[in-house]
Amino acid sequence: MRSIVNEKEELKKFGFSSGILACLYSLIDLKDYKQHIKARKDFIKEGYKILPVMHKLMKSEHKKTRKQAIKIMERIAHRSSIPVAIGMLEDSESEIRWIAAKALIRIGRDTIKPLLEALVANGSESYYLRLGAHHILSELVNDEDSKELKELVHILSHRIEIHEIIPAKALNILEKDSL
Repeated sequence: MRSIVNEKEELKKFGFSSGILACLYSLIDLKDYKQHIKARKDFIKEGYKILPVMHKLMKSEHKKTRKQAIKIMERIAHRSSIPVAIGMLEDSESEIRWIAAKALIRIGRDTIKPLLEALVANGSESYYLRLGAHHILSELVNDEDSKELKELVHILSHRIEIHEIIPAKALNILEKDSL
């Protein structure tokens, strides 16, 4: 009970309207499943217009809040969520990282270039980013893509052994390919 109170208090700090807050309260209250599902469906119906709210919620300290927001982002699958979802590939919670990867896969090939840019910036340091990038690129890269991009997918599959070359490889692809 204390957790839901803390989550509701945190939501107030984001400065959302009372209508959005009421719907968010229903979204995070998993004890009333009907209201929870209705709130999720209502947010999804709003489409890309609700995404700025969901993006803000990624800063929540509460796993449940971040998880519900990323689920909505995944269902809406709008390209404006790409930078936020890429950032969530490094979340402390594996379930949130997984849903973020699914969101990026649903968004599609528009994800590839920003993901490569993230690998250039953080690919040698972030294990979770490399893991998510492998999952996403394995789904999005196809036979028509460059040999270098296919090689990057293969390199990412090696997890730890050769992670130092990933940023250079991603930069090379960004410079050569027209993504």
